[in-house]
Amino acid sequence: MAELEKATDKFCSAKVLGEGGFGRVYHGIMDDGNEVAVKLLNKGNQNGEHEFISEVEMLSRLHHRNLVKLIGICIEGNKRCLVYELVRNGSVESHLHGADKKKGPLDWDARMRIALGAARGLAYLHEDSNPHVIHRDFKASNILLEEDFTAKVTDFGLAREASEGSQHISTQVMGTFG
Repeated sequence: MAELEKATDKFCSAKVLGEGGFGRVYHGIMDDGNEVAVKLLNKGNQNGEHEFISEVEMLSRLHHRNLVKLIGICIEGNKRCLVYELVRNGSVESHLHGADKKKGPLDWDARMRIALGAARGLAYLHEDSNPHVIHRDFKASNILLEEDFTAKVTDFGLAREASEGSQHISTQVMGTFG
């Protein structure tokens, strides 16, 4: 944990990249110079503990260019962290809804590249991963963008394995706002 505290300046608020229902994500620079995104889960949240375990299990098995890479985890006392590759260009939400006023609107080529990348990530989850995975929280803020607008699907805390032969039909509403 000390290495991650150092990388994020003790989880300084100036290093916050984003925040979700289960914790904050911080920009970090490791001792070797690698930049990472560190998700610090909220303490004492039973749902957060379940999300942590789910996300670690899912991402340890899933490898695709359109999914964010899990680099490592840290468990120390009641603190839980997930360490991801840093995806530098923000989320689809930040581009579409003006969180970054300096950047103009996305051109149609970028939008098409994003849509195809996100679709490839979902297709991998639904059809090519073993077992198949249902994301259950797919939204603009959970699609991160590389500098060239390559889409990376993230946030697998609500994801579940699709049972063999299931029709993928659910009557229960899942996901988070956004």
